[in-house]
Amino acid sequence: MRWTDVDEVSKAITTGMTEAEAAKSNRRARPAVVFIYKDNAQAEEDPRAEIESHKAFRDDSVAIGARFFDCLRIDNEYAAKDRILKKYASMAPVLVFVRPNFETVKAIRGRFSARGVFAAMCLTMKVDYDNCVRTAVKKQRTLLKEIVKIDKLRVKANKLSEKIEDTKSAAKRGSLGKQLEKLEKQIDAKQTSVSERESKIYDLKPVEATTS
Repeated sequence: MRWTDVDEVSKAITTGMTEAEAAKSNRRARPAVVFIYKDNAQAEEDPRAEIESHKAFRDDSVAIGARFFDCLRIDNEYAAKDRILKKYASMAPVLVFVRPNFETVKAIRGRFSARGVFAAMCLTMKVDYDNCVRTAVKKQRTLLKEIVKIDKLRVKANKLSEKIEDTKSAAKRGSLGKQLEKLEKQIDAKQTSVSERESKIYDLKPVEATTS
């Protein structure tokens, strides 16, 4: 997961506006998961490091689900000044899941588990989007298998390239060069396919508003 540090009250988290003003403002482009930490200057370890080393956030399901979110970190003093986050500031360390309209869906305090964080991601997403995070995880895992295969082809291409350099026969070099060219085209085609399919996985699909 890639975290963005917020060192002041920011509209990246909340509008900083009145409810009436917020209703007229643009929504966030994406939902957010906000880690509020207690900044202790006397602590030996940077409190932000907790979220990076925690096993819950190294879980592959959580890492994949996080790609739908803006992942933000803010200390409790700044959070206390934020219109949306202030009621959670005293709970630090705490994770707050925020919808694009700046409404909070869930807060997880203290002990974090991969299962709990992933469930909160799914809950937050389904309010505003048709994307299923669980389905995204399955699709991404499938793509990861294909990426492994592509990496093996790259290794094969590198070895073939080295073989060409060590080959003295011009005819043999030409034959190997054609093999390498064919292999590189195969790699490019597979990589393009994976990239396009991966992009579609994380393309947010807002829930269509229903009219009565």
